[in-house]
Amino acid sequence: MNLKKILSGILGAVLMFVIGNMLPITNLYSHFIVNSHDDENTLVAIVVLVEWPIFIILGAIIGVLAYNYCLTKLSKGRF
Repeated sequence: MNLKKILSGILGAVLMFVIGNMLPITNLYSHFIVNSHDDENTLVAIVVLVEWPIFIILGAIIGVLAYNYCLTKLSKGRF
């Protein structure tokens, strides 16, 4: 594989992870799942085992697709 493609995937995963954690998705989970202190462990498990891997996988896919679409086009030497 190409190093630029791998780096694009890693950068996409990191950016999607950071942006995804800034979205208030976890607040939606907390309203429906957490009714007591015992349910907080379930919320943490959902966030760590479901939400974060989805962000990382989607970000890596978007990064590789962005590399394939934007960085592999041949330049014609004009603007």
